[in-house]
Amino acid sequence: MICTLSGCASKNETECLFPRAEESYVGDVMALSDDNGVYLNYLYETDNNGIGYHPIHQFYTRDFLRFEDKNEVLPFAEDSEKQDLAVGTGSFIKDDKGIYHCFYTGHNDYYDLYGLDKECVMHATSKDNKKYTKNYDEIIHAPEGYSTTDFRDPQILRTDDGYIMLVGARKENEEESAIVYYESQDLENWTFKGDFYTSKDLYFMECPDVFELGNKYYMVFSWNNVVYYRVADSFFGPWEKPEIDTFDGNGFYAAKTCEYNGKRYLIGFLDRKKRESDSLSYTWAGSVLVYELRQLEDATLGVCMPEQYNEYFSKEIFSAETADKSLDLGQVPNTCHLSFDLTLEDDGRCELSFANSELNEEYKISVDNAEDNISYNAFPNFQAMKLEAGKTYKTDVVVEKDIVVIYVDGNKALSNRIYAAQGADWKLDLSGAQADNVVIYGK
Repeated sequence: MICTLSGCASKNETECLFPRAEESYVGDVMALSDDNGVYLNYLYETDNNGIGYHPIHQFYTRDFLRFEDKNEVLPFAEDSEKQDLAVGTGSFIKDDKGIYHCFYTGHNDYYDLYGLDKECVMHATSKDNKKYTKNYDEIIHAPEGYSTTDFRDPQILRTDDGYIMLVGARKENEEESAIVYYESQDLENWTFKGDFYTSKDLYFMECPDVFELGNKYYMVFSWNNVVYYRVADSFFGPWEKPEIDTFDGNGFYAAKTCEYNGKRYLIGFLDRKKRESDSLSYTWAGSVLVYELRQLEDATLGVCMPEQYNEYFSKEIFSAETADKSLDLGQVPNTCHLSFDLTLEDDGRCELSFANSELNEEYKISVDNAEDNISYNAFPNFQAMKLEAGKTYKTDVVVEKDIVVIYVDGNKALSNRIYAAQGADWKLDLSGAQADNVVIYGK
């Protein structure tokens, strides 16, 4: 069982890092932040979906260490003839009059049978950010020449002149995905402007988002269980693809960003695995996963452990000055933070292994200079990263029950569910590598 929140409407906060509500899973996250905290709106998933599915629920946090479950804020339609029989990803924004707006995807699996648009962009509003009222008169359909089956995930961005809405789309009769955009002055009347970005490499680009950090603009989007990004000097591009254009492996998905307390966070979800089997592939929806974003010296983006996790884990429970071959860590707590400084030779390799005698399983997370990646071997998962011989990499591993996330030098990360890690004997194995200042912190 992972960290869960009570399904009640209590104001009591639950301490955890990777929340999900009881008896459910977190799908695509749509964050809205203000001076008081961050509202993590998300698609609510269960394994018992009916004809309608994926209402939007909400968590609230002030620090990404404690979360309050605010429950449902936007339901799916009960009428099978309504456009939003299922609710898909969108975004939330508060206007200058204090009104909250939710733009979301209306999805109806039956509309294809009637020759109607399967996916459209829809609009709902709220005065208190607790319950949203839908406006079925403001539905935005796919423009001519774009698929009516793949038209989703609106993202609203405020500009000096009003608002821009990005929408994931696909061009009909062309092997090309697109992010299109609209402009508005009032969040009600929208003008289609055309393509914002296109790609022939990916079938679709879900959950688009654009933000400014430092002296650059960045665009993130997702497809096939991977989060990608692009870089530009201006809002409208041209957009360049970095040599390594991902942050994490294939378990972290549908991430978008928000700014809070002067920092930019990338927030998505970490998938789960059916039957809690480490050897299986990931299944859609799981738990909230938050990364802190950093602009690196070469203007690429890095992800790191949120700084406040250092506050969360403050009790030192294990330490070793150095290790260059093997270091037994024992059975670590189900919630902890492992930290060490890693130096690799040309073909150096560091393996963090989890040996569970009760399950007769052993799995490994590796940082490999020969392969230039971080990898996990149960069901193969990896993140490419350029590693250099002789350079020291600050490495953090955060654990909460079956969730294990490794962060390497504030650059790349690899998140996984490792069910066998609970109650396992942990060990660092080093070949052509050295780990210094090895510390495990608990709560």
